[in-house]
Amino acid sequence: MKKAAAAGVLLALLFAAAGWNIRHLDKFTDAMVAQVEISRAFCRENNLSAADAALNAAMDQWRDAKPYTHIFLRHAELDAVSDAFYDVFIHLGVGDIDAAEGAYDRLEEHLRSIDDMEQISLGAVF
Repeated sequence: MKKAAAAGVLLALLFAAAGWNIRHLDKFTDAMVAQVEISRAFCRENNLSAADAALNAAMDQWRDAKPYTHIFLRHAELDAVSDAFYDVFIHLGVGDIDAAEGAYDRLEEHLRSIDDMEQISLGAVF
């Protein structure tokens, strides 16, 4: 009976940890997307220095989360988001606003897909 109780407690802890992880990742990706949107708004106004500064703030958030992201996310997603950040930086650096729009889309899609993959769904379970 004690083993069953211990197993039940362990299972409850695993579910709680999974719930915390989903909630944390959701807040993290929402904050990242919001910061990227701020950068995009500056880019659309042709204020490239402010767009670059806002994107740097988002990149700092991404780097600061490294202890978490490198444990809980797959390396392919980490690489994709980092590459997408640098693509936006390149387009901002040369002043190509039209190309930057597509790069922003790519970056936001990668961030949203990370969040979507961690949500509980039938596809994730089976």
